[in-house]
Amino acid sequence: MNILSNWLREWVNPNVTDEALAEQLTMAGLEVDGIAPIAPAFKGVVVGYVISCEKHADADKLNLCQVDVGEAENLQIICGAKNIRSGLKVIVATVGAELPDGLKIKKAKLRGVESFGMICSESELGITDSSEGIAELENDAPIGQDIRAYLNLDDHIIELDVTPNRGDCFSVLGVARELSAHYNLAFNLPEFEALAQGDCAIGASVSDTQACPKYLTRTIIGIDNTVKTPKWMADKLVRSGQQLHSPVVDITNFVLLELGQPMHGFDLSKLEGDIKVRMAKSGEQIELLNEIIVKLKEDTLVIADGGSVLAIAGIMGGMSSATQSNSSNILLESAFFEPISIAGKARSYGLHTESSLRFERGVDFNMTELAMERATQLIVEICGGQASKINACIDKNALPKLKPISINQEKIQKILGFALDSDWIEQKFINLGFEISQKTNNSWVIIPPSFRFDIRIPVDLIEELARLYGYDKLPVQKLSLESSISTISEADISQYDIMQSLVNRGYQEVITYSFISEKYQNLISPEAKKIRLSNPISADMSIMRSSLISGLLQTVESNQRRGHTDARFFEIGLCFDGIKADEQSNKLAAIVTGNRFSPQWSVDLQALDFFDIKSDLESLLSLTDAEFSFEAAQHVALQKGQTAKIILKGEQVGWIGALSPILQKQLSLPECYLFEIDLANIKSGSIAQYKPLSSYQQSGRDIALVLDENIPVAELIQSIKAMQQQCFIEVNLFDVYTGEGVELGKKSVALSLTYQSPEGTLTETQLNVKVDEVLALMQTQYSAILR
Repeated sequence: MNILSNWLREWVNPNVTDEALAEQLTMAGLEVDGIAPIAPAFKGVVVGYVISCEKHADADKLNLCQVDVGEAENLQIICGAKNIRSGLKVIVATVGAELPDGLKIKKAKLRGVESFGMICSESELGITDSSEGIAELENDAPIGQDIRAYLNLDDHIIELDVTPNRGDCFSVLGVARELSAHYNLAFNLPEFEALAQGDCAIGASVSDTQACPKYLTRTIIGIDNTVKTPKWMADKLVRSGQQLHSPVVDITNFVLLELGQPMHGFDLSKLEGDIKVRMAKSGEQIELLNEIIVKLKEDTLVIADGGSVLAIAGIMGGMSSATQSNSSNILLESAFFEPISIAGKARSYGLHTESSLRFERGVDFNMTELAMERATQLIVEICGGQASKINACIDKNALPKLKPISINQEKIQKILGFALDSDWIEQKFINLGFEISQKTNNSWVIIPPSFRFDIRIPVDLIEELARLYGYDKLPVQKLSLESSISTISEADISQYDIMQSLVNRGYQEVITYSFISEKYQNLISPEAKKIRLSNPISADMSIMRSSLISGLLQTVESNQRRGHTDARFFEIGLCFDGIKADEQSNKLAAIVTGNRFSPQWSVDLQALDFFDIKSDLESLLSLTDAEFSFEAAQHVALQKGQTAKIILKGEQVGWIGALSPILQKQLSLPECYLFEIDLANIKSGSIAQYKPLSSYQQSGRDIALVLDENIPVAELIQSIKAMQQQCFIEVNLFDVYTGEGVELGKKSVALSLTYQSPEGTLTETQLNVKVDEVLALMQTQYSAILR
């Protein structure tokens, strides 16, 4: 937000430079992004009056002007501007003047005629970037006055970066109130009152007072909207970044900047019946002031009459009822809209307005009357007309409640690390507009003002004290911490070790938003409970995720667009099945795509497949002492035939599989393989124990079994391990064969069994006994025969 230093000083004027004032605002939490003069430095430029203007005798495009600059003699100046004429008040750079571009004005001779100065345009003085012709000043501009003083060019534009919680500072009033508290200057809210006669000719009603607890209207009859907006107001608006329109619109914009209250004016002749503040109906649409036609959603609060929708409440008015230069009767609106009812609505229509910016953050609900009086006063003064009494629709029970907050010296000292003087604390709260309802020697009950929506708990009050004291002045104190050191089991696997295990296998960690689009939610987890945000950043971030997969897919998609086709990503984060703590869980998910190895001359490219990510997951699961298994299954987001449940103790704890080809096509993704597992299930390991190495060689036997092709090999391996044979080391699969020599519906599975004794080399007889035990189990449990 841009604010003028001189406008600010009209409200509160500390005896410091503009630069020091800007520094103080930054230290108070209102960060100043920049401070710039209205115009660059120049001197010797004054207001002039063109007494006469005649064509140059030897040049058709040049004019010979006699200009009065308030000196004893008039100046003869040659000017080539098309709009130069006699009787005009102009900007004159006299001989010796220095302009912003370094040009020094000297006496010159053009086509044999002397010229004693230069008539300037605004761009030549750096006031604007470009201009057509010379500047034309108001008729009442005092001849001979320094132009910097007349145009108020020594003013500064202060660019503020106001944080979302400080909606009260989106106005001159709000920033002035802050400065008064910092500099201990008196601050009194001005009083405005316009002469009103008769009742408002248009009635108003509010159907949803929770969304609009306060709605004020009044008519102003017989205005002249063709008059020119006063220069003092126009300068403030333009230099604050506003465009000029008609006087009525300019006045409502002026009140917006001055008091922070958005307002709107309707052309009374274009209204059909009374005003109704209600929710939009299905199928309704409106052409907005920016000439865009939008189809309204049923959750949008609108201002309507008996015939149509006139405006989107708190966002933008409609073209059909807008005031024009020929408008003579208007209806003025000043309202308080509850922030939640406005939040996100502008973005949902692709809009961002000065009005929605303020209403979303909270507008002072006690400011509506004062703003109405101020705007009415200015309209009557500038445009004339007769104002009616205010028609008010107010539901006091729906207005925000100002709840008292208790605070004491002990709490302040605990948070800040030092004690503050009680009198100083009280003075600062009063300066900020807070009410002290109760107090003792070291405690207070504070009621925050209606314009501070960010003050709700004691630490908010302490933050205010810290701001006013000065963050740069807070003393450095040694921290003291009372804590009990809890014991952690050595068997627990840290999250760092889990992450490092994946990093060691070539993965990179990503962190994605917890918010996803409804599209991704429907693709990944269509049956999961949808937790919608009431005020999403955008439509693509409107649902709380129930799975990490959507974020990983978006990461792969983003990397693909940038040419990074080989990727291994993982993420650890919260997923949400509800808003309660027990409905949230930490999950680990990973995704791979592309080639197994980087391109090189000696090996052909090898695409990653299901077994790559399965081996990575098995490596991760090996950190635990639990027995995980995989069971073929189906998942809406995964490919049939390449999908499995991750099973622990008979319960499903995750998924692994290939991304569904349907999703690949919809999301324009390559082949991807991924898994997701509950993090808690891989954080329990076992305490490492010493086991002596055998000095004797290992002995191995290979067996080939023919069995039903539907029996998973993992089940065979788990059964062999469960036998817990003495001297057993490991069992590995090294071949699976189907085809000639193997009965249809069967498969041949080749397993390698390894044994080792700590007492001696195993004999052939001992090995055969152990292998026979395995074969017997396979025959009994799986009807497997030795091939």
